[in-house]
Amino acid sequence: MSTRTASWLAWSLAGLCVAMFLASVVLHVLAHSSQEPTSSSDTLSELLIFFSFLAFPIVGALIASRHPKNPVGWICLVVGLIWTLIFLGDSIPGTGPYPVTTDALTQATWIPPVGLLGIYLILLFPDGKLPSRRWRPLAWLSGMVMVLASLGIIFAPGPLEGHPGVRNPLGLEGTPPWVFTAGIAILLLLPCA
Repeated sequence: MSTRTASWLAWSLAGLCVAMFLASVVLHVLAHSSQEPTSSSDTLSELLIFFSFLAFPIVGALIASRHPKNPVGWICLVVGLIWTLIFLGDSIPGTGPYPVTTDALTQATWIPPVGLLGIYLILLFPDGKLPSRRWRPLAWLSGMVMVLASLGIIFAPGPLEGHPGVRNPLGLEGTPPWVFTAGIAILLLLPCA
């Protein structure tokens, strides 16, 4: 990918994040204004917290547009995109035809940005390369944990968070919750054997 194309893509993604954030703010304010009166300072503090997440796509666009081969900028862009998607999803009232199924699918969306920031950004900072080849198994293992943890949360049986009295429609009923933990542990230990 050329530097010009990478720059255009990076700034387009950052612009998309800003647009989604602004749409989230409008939806958030409209949803809270139609409900019972709450303190405007509560709404403002919620918005200020999410405003800080715009730093990720902006910093990511700055890095990715100048150094397109460095994954640090792209990681920041992806993290910013996911956080703004989460904020946008939380701002939209659950009035659609399938809000329960949608919530079941998206209840693990916090795992990729946390994993990308907590593992890959630290491992790849500042030049976009692992400190040595010995870190490669940790990078692969971390990716597997992120995927398996997300799937474990999505398919876990039991009540669905945020929907009192509703069971997870994607949950594998009849499967005890410890099976998911044991399955993940076994899959992670296989490469070590």
